[in-house]
Amino acid sequence: MLPFLTPPAKQETRKIGNAASGVLAVPVLGGLTVEESATIAELLALEESSLVKGAQAADAIAKAEQISLSEAFSIINATVQGVLQEPAATEIAARHAALIQQVAQVVQASGQRNMEATVTALLRYRLERPEWGISNTRKLPRVLFNGLWQLAMDEQAAEELQSEPMTEEELKKQPAAAGSPRKRTGKQSSGT
Repeated sequence: MLPFLTPPAKQETRKIGNAASGVLAVPVLGGLTVEESATIAELLALEESSLVKGAQAADAIAKAEQISLSEAFSIINATVQGVLQEPAATEIAARHAALIQQVAQVVQASGQRNMEATVTALLRYRLERPEWGISNTRKLPRVLFNGLWQLAMDEQAAEELQSEPMTEEELKKQPAAAGSPRKRTGKQSSGT
């Protein structure tokens, strides 16, 4: 057990699902674990990157239109998000619509794969199903999938909450540093 100054909050569970899908009781931990995050990264590692696809498309558009790479990337980004308004940029986007559509498809697929990897990681570790794969996740009823995804988003949001500063009393109770104190030799370090 770790020597916490303040022990972790009592573990809660969230019920996810309904009568038709079945109801799961999933632990709420206040953030994703290192193991869950590593699994998500592993599951996404071999997938096509939307950033790489966008950069390749931006390079092709920049060369064809004789504009900067950042301008081309901005046009792609605005087009994919549906916020392109400048007439000159709209004309460039129209000339390269097929290429930009490919980027949009990769971006959409990447978002779906991220959701699937995240839900898979939660099921593997929080419900102790180490063999669970993305193919299993794709067979889940939508209500369970959406509930698990929302839990993951809530957990990630909880990680970003600022912790409260320690009170003066808590600071006084801090344990001494582990190990023996270093003795000063009076010699200056060589810096290497």
